Amino acid sequence: GDTPNPTNHTTYNARTFLQPQLNKASKRSEILKKGDVNPKDFILFNKGVYKLVRTTKDNTGKKRFIENWVFPTLDFPSDHGILSTQIVKI
Repeated sequence: GDTPNPTNHTTYNARTFLQPQLNKASKRSEILKKGDVNPKDFILFNKGVYKLVRTTKDNTGKKRFIENWVFPTLDFPSDHGILSTQIVKI
């Protein structure tokens, strides 16, 4: 939409204690406070020319999105979710 939902996250990650910069490391219970949990990925189109049909997110590599799931993982190595949008010309 014209105003993105601030709770529609496409990143959900945090530094671990095995990475450099230990001052930025977080416990699992601190991910929302210290981690990167934000809507950072967008698909832009001219709403006078196209109409939105559907938007989906994926953080598994299997065309599904698990909310509050920390990534990257061994199965999904990106630190950003995948967005897919279907639009049609008006």
